[in-house]
Amino acid sequence: MESLESQVQGLAAPRVTLGWRTAVWLGLISLALYLSGLLVWLTPLPILYAYRKGRQLKSLVAILIPIALLWLVYEGLVPYFSENYGAEQALKFFFWVPGLGLATPGSSWNPAVFGIVYYLFFALLGALLGEFEAQRYRMTRLVGQTVGIVTLCLVSWLLLYSAGHWTAFIQGMETYFVRLLEEVSKTPQGNEEMELQWSLIRSNAPSIAFYAVRLLPAMIINMLIFVVWLNVVVARRMFGAKLAWFDSVGNLHRWRFPFVGVWILIGFALLLVLDIYVVKGEALRLLAINAFLVFGLIYLFQGLAIVAFYLGRWNMSPMLRLLFYSVLVLFFQPLSFLLVAFGFFDSWFDFRRLQKKE
Repeated sequence: MESLESQVQGLAAPRVTLGWRTAVWLGLISLALYLSGLLVWLTPLPILYAYRKGRQLKSLVAILIPIALLWLVYEGLVPYFSENYGAEQALKFFFWVPGLGLATPGSSWNPAVFGIVYYLFFALLGALLGEFEAQRYRMTRLVGQTVGIVTLCLVSWLLLYSAGHWTAFIQGMETYFVRLLEEVSKTPQGNEEMELQWSLIRSNAPSIAFYAVRLLPAMIINMLIFVVWLNVVVARRMFGAKLAWFDSVGNLHRWRFPFVGVWILIGFALLLVLDIYVVKGEALRLLAINAFLVFGLIYLFQGLAIVAFYLGRWNMSPMLRLLFYSVLVLFFQPLSFLLVAFGFFDSWFDFRRLQKKE
C-alpha cells in the first residue's frame, strides 16, 4: 500500500525546474544550432527541453537570450562593420547570419525582422513540443496540432506585416527569387552543357519565381512537419535514457496516417480536374498542387515507416541498415516516389499487417 501511494505521489510531483544558468546555456545552444546552417533543424531541441523541464519564466529565458543576441548582431555589429569596412565586406564576414542575403539594393526586406522571426518560429515549435510532451498525444495529433498552431501564427504575422501591401509583398518575394536565380546561375561552369542549363534557368527565372512563391505554403508546411518529426525522434533518443520522452507516440515503425487522407487527396484531385476542364484558372490548380506536395511528404514518412518496420523485423545489422539508408539518400529522387506509393497504398493493403483480421 505504501509503495502504491509513493508511486502516485511520484506521478503527481511537479516537473523538475531548471536553474537560471541552465536556461541561459540552453538558449545559447539553441542560437548556435540556429546559426550552424546544417543543424538549423535542431534549433527547437534545447527549447523543447527547457519547456519540458523548467517553469514558464525560466523557459522563456532560453528564448529571450538568443533574440537579444540576434538583435545585437543585426542592429549593432552588422551596421558597425558596414560603416567601417563596407557593406560587401560586412556581408562576407556575417554570411552565417540568416536573412542578410535579403538586404539587396532596392529591396524593402529588413534582415533583422526576417532573422528574428525565423528563429521565433523554431522556438515556438520547441515550446509547443515541450508543453505537449506530457500529453497523451499520438504522433499524428502531435505533429498536426503543433504544425497547425505555428502555421496559424505565421499567417497572422504575414497579414500584419504586409497589411495593405499584399501585392507588393508578393512581388517583392518574386523579385528576390529572380535575383537569387540570377546570382546562382552566375557560378562558373566547366562545360557547355551546364552553361546551357544555367542560361535556360536565367531566361525562365520570372516563371520559376512565380510558381516558387505560390508553392511556398506547401514548402513551409513540409518544413514544419519535417522539423517537428526530427526533433521528436532526436529528443526520444537523446533524453529518453532514464525516462521515456513522447512515450504516448508509440513505435514510429507502426505509424500510419488515417484513411481520411485518401479522401482528402481524392477531393483535391477532383478540384484539379475541375480547374483544368471547367474553371481554367490558377487558384484551384495551385491549391491542389500545394496539397499534393504536403501529402507527398506525409506518405513518404509512412513509406519510410514500412521500410523501418521490416528492417527491424528482419534483424538487419546496423551496417546493413546504414548501407540501405545511404543508398536511399544517394538515389532519393527515384526511390522517394516508390516510398510515397507504398505509403499511400498501405491505407488499403496494410503491408505491415497492423490490423488483425477476424
